[in-house]
Amino acid sequence: GKALRVIAVGKAAPFMAATFAMIADCRIRDGIVIGTHLPIALPGALEWIPSSHPLPDERSVAAGRRALEVARRTDPGDTLVVLLSGGASALMAVPAGELTLEDKRTAVNALLKGGADITALNTIRKHLSAVKGGRLAAAASGPTVCLAISDVVGDDVSVIGSGPTVPDPSTYRDAWNYIDRFGVESLLTKAAKDYLRAGLEGKIEETPKA
Repeated sequence: GKALRVIAVGKAAPFMAATFAMIADCRIRDGIVIGTHLPIALPGALEWIPSSHPLPDERSVAAGRRALEVARRTDPGDTLVVLLSGGASALMAVPAGELTLEDKRTAVNALLKGGADITALNTIRKHLSAVKGGRLAAAASGPTVCLAISDVVGDDVSVIGSGPTVPDPSTYRDAWNYIDRFGVESLLTKAAKDYLRAGLEGKIEETPKA
């Protein structure tokens, strides 16, 4: 049948990946498992990639780039299977464009200090990211199936791990409105502001919509 490419990311990633591999049998063409520690042995088709949580670091960026590679290798005849659990936001973090983790962290922390809610935080995160807000699924040419264990109240799939496989209804305009509303523009790095402005002006592609 179809070849499966697997990306497991989150606190439960090793267990979700090992269990899925048992069910999927030998159809997994390649796969990566991203987490903080590996308490079990993984089947041969799956590669372990250690990453950082709760704060993202360079390992998180490397892991996120690997995830995007797996997604890009997913041809129209393949299926990308994303096994998602809590902590995925930090474990798989690829800043958009030329941005750094620090540009992103500064923006999120500024909003936190300003009293922003999770919706505002996620809107900013998604618009400064190359992997969140549906961008992981958008990198694949084939269909994506996401199986998620929720760690958020209400189980909103776009909030779990910042929704790497879910369409993002929010826009650069929304992101900028939150920065205005919470009065934090002066706290953002120049690079982050320049990137969001470029998005506002339509110079950068929006996050994937439904």
